[in-house]
Amino acid sequence: MKNLRAHPTVAVQIEEHTFTGQARIVSDAQEDALARRLLASKYQDWREGRPLSTWARTALPVAIDVRQAEG
Repeated sequence: MKNLRAHPTVAVQIEEHTFTGQARIVSDAQEDALARRLLASKYQDWREGRPLSTWARTALPVAIDVRQAEG
């Protein structure tokens, strides 16, 4: 977390495309809840109405705000 706070600029590569952006700790309550549900659904087969796992409830969500490619 110290690295993220000190140097939030990141690069994300998807296939042959590289995007730059800013990493940040999610602090908005609605964004936090959405991130937890999406990650639990993808990685833990979580479904609406079920309780979130300990990991999904306590992990620190980090978002990457990707910059739009120019040109």
